[in-house]
Amino acid sequence: MRICQPRKLLSPRRGVTLATLLLAPAVFGQQVTYFPYLQLGDNGPLGTTDQVVVAWQTSETTPNTSSYRVDFGLTTGYGSTISPSARVVDNYLSIDSTLPVSPTTYGAHSDYTAILTGLSFDTTYYYRVSGPGMPANGFTASFHTRKLGSVFSFAVEGDEGYFPVVPNSSPAKIVDYEARIAHLIYNAGSISVQGSASRPAPDFILNAGDNVYTVSSEGNYRDFFFPVFNSDTDTNETGAPIIRSMLYYIVDGN
Repeated sequence: MRICQPRKLLSPRRGVTLATLLLAPAVFGQQVTYFPYLQLGDNGPLGTTDQVVVAWQTSETTPNTSSYRVDFGLTTGYGSTISPSARVVDNYLSIDSTLPVSPTTYGAHSDYTAILTGLSFDTTYYYRVSGPGMPANGFTASFHTRKLGSVFSFAVEGDEGYFPVVPNSSPAKIVDYEARIAHLIYNAGSISVQGSASRPAPDFILNAGDNVYTVSSEGNYRDFFFPVFNSDTDTNETGAPIIRSMLYYIVDGN
């Protein structure tokens, strides 16, 4: 999943930042800037087994892959362990020399990825990421692999990165629509709507674009996107732990 950059310019209006939501302590000044989330990676058409990529980011200017490990398996007893790979990224547009250097990049950091392979389809797996900056007992979550059949469900949303101020509110009250959207999607399978048939929980999420505002910076994802869609708590005001447990696809542009 490559997260596309927004084209709209709005003023940032949400007071909650990643700094207020990250509960894990820093180790020797190091911080986990993005806690673990899932990607499909280079997985193509359905084969004999499935795979999932667990990714996270730290403030390190030099990766230390030997300090991290990912345990995964069919139970919380796990059973399989792998080490991640990592690379240092300074300017996230630098992969394409024709693109300009963004004035809002926030300095060198390390992107970690661990590829969980040999997974059975339509199966729930549990994983734990351990290492500097992670919770003391490791960062834990679960996910369900892709279905083999032709029947599946998914959620579609887009243009959700907007945080308006309630008119005439004093002090200013922010409406975090993005958190409400994340909370509703995460609970779609259990929400009851009068006069409407029950809905299945989505197998994955498709984002139609414009997923974060304001100035096309990676820092905006750190401050506005990840705290909501990878929230430790599931509420209307904070968001939900979606991208740590479900594949989330974002389209380029609009």
